[in-house]
Amino acid sequence: MSQELARAFLLDRLGLRGAFWPRERAKAGAVGLGMMQIDSIRSTGLRNHEIAWAARTDAPIGDLYDLFYGDRAMLETHYPLFATRRDWVPFFLKDFAKAVNQERLREARPLMRKVKKHIAENGPVSPADLESERVTGGFNTVKATTRALEYLYHTGQVQIAGRTANFHRLFDLTERVAPELLTPPADYRARHKEFFVLSALAVLKMATPQQLAERVAHHFGTWRGGGLPVARRLIEQALDHNLIDWIEVLEGDRHHRFLALKGDLDHFRARWQAADETVRLVPPLDNLMFSRRRFTELFGFTYKFEAYTPEAQRRFYFAMPLAYRDNIVGLIDGKKEGDDWRVTGLDLYRPVSPDSLRAGLHRFARIAGCTRVTAPSGIRRDLKKALTGRIEAA
Repeated sequence: MSQELARAFLLDRLGLRGAFWPRERAKAGAVGLGMMQIDSIRSTGLRNHEIAWAARTDAPIGDLYDLFYGDRAMLETHYPLFATRRDWVPFFLKDFAKAVNQERLREARPLMRKVKKHIAENGPVSPADLESERVTGGFNTVKATTRALEYLYHTGQVQIAGRTANFHRLFDLTERVAPELLTPPADYRARHKEFFVLSALAVLKMATPQQLAERVAHHFGTWRGGGLPVARRLIEQALDHNLIDWIEVLEGDRHHRFLALKGDLDHFRARWQAADETVRLVPPLDNLMFSRRRFTELFGFTYKFEAYTPEAQRRFYFAMPLAYRDNIVGLIDGKKEGDDWRVTGLDLYRPVSPDSLRAGLHRFARIAGCTRVTAPSGIRRDLKKALTGRIEAA
């Protein structure tokens, strides 16, 4: 497989290539990603997970929240803030209570019982709904009731049931959100080794052995012990059982080896088609970026998420990769300012059709609720002319 075809395979399996998912298949497509990163930053008018959805489908963003908090085919997990396939969550939460300080857990149990009783009687709550003294934790201090909610989650007694208007997490009793999580998976002992490999590769879609080992270790969790050595052994076992397969990638005189799921390879081979002219704006925390090392190897430049970098030291704030014709052709950043979407930064590394770039940007800005695209004088004149102006209705 050529490097170009390897990029096409990755983008295809991540839903970033070909036709946008039709509304009736969009939820299933999202579940097929395994995980989606949830983040609250909304400088562009859309949050990370909303951008990830919009990069793949024209279905309303409300459908995504229905998937998370209505249908609940994916469940939002508490640290890291992923929406995760519901059938995967029992494996991730097994023994999760071991991930917290056991002495603090014992000390918190009386308050945990009070908070749980409050939820049982009053319904879902956010940390902001509860008042108590602050204790050491978090970035500096955290409310004792917030810690009690965290420990209730770690011990499987509550789950994230939704978000408030201010995007604060709402916690509810597990029996109301996903009652199956109250019972550990009966087949955990028999299946967990292959599960952590297959789930990691289902999220990455394609990875070198080292990249996959890093993701497997992440899924396995530090509280289970083992780290990378255990992850590598699990991958070797999956290869021995023919659960995953190799992709041989040639780039000039260089040879790369990646791993992928057999089903993904078969699907791509059966349905491959030439790239189209669609430009997609991909969020900084998209599944495409879950392995930054892989991104650099395949697309030829290093991506840095700079939202938390001091302003004087950063190039962008919320730079979004531009996917076009099986490659990443540049980065764009912008802000929603009323009805305007203002381009604040644009770097192009490869040729891209100005018409395609305009169409992709205007589609994004329209979904973000804007009616016009503007750009500062620092943007190249021909690009500024191509990109700015009123947004036509869909």
